Amino acid sequence: MLIVRYVPKNCTACKSCELACALRHSTAGDINDAMSEYPRPLSRLKIGLKDGKLHMTRCLHCKRPKCIEACEARAITKSDGGVVTIDEERCNGCFECVDACPFGAIQRRENEAIKCDLCQGATELSCVLACKCGALIYGQET
Repeated sequence: MLIVRYVPKNCTACKSCELACALRHSTAGDINDAMSEYPRPLSRLKIGLKDGKLHMTRCLHCKRPKCIEACEARAITKSDGGVVTIDEERCNGCFECVDACPFGAIQRRENEAIKCDLCQGATELSCVLACKCGALIYGQET
């Protein structure tokens, strides 16, 4: 499976990856128009400090996702390729998946849960393309 690897020693915390992710998931796809969208587009990943060190919070597309088990609406599935996704139409906003995720990778927005979807199967990920310091690498799981 292809995954996003985070190399914290290369990260400058510029948050370009977060902006690119939010724009990718916006309706407009343009930064000027996206700012006025409702609900505002959110990044599916977060760069922050954890124990005094830079850390990236994002979906790890677990082998046995606890979020799938917790989802009573059966809105969360895992593809044959290993990508865990949330079906926005089926999500009922119970947020059991948010509580079940041990990595804090699922966010609440309005009445739906959102998480990294690996740019919905794109060959290149917005966050990786935006990272100019080599902190994000998209490649085969090791």
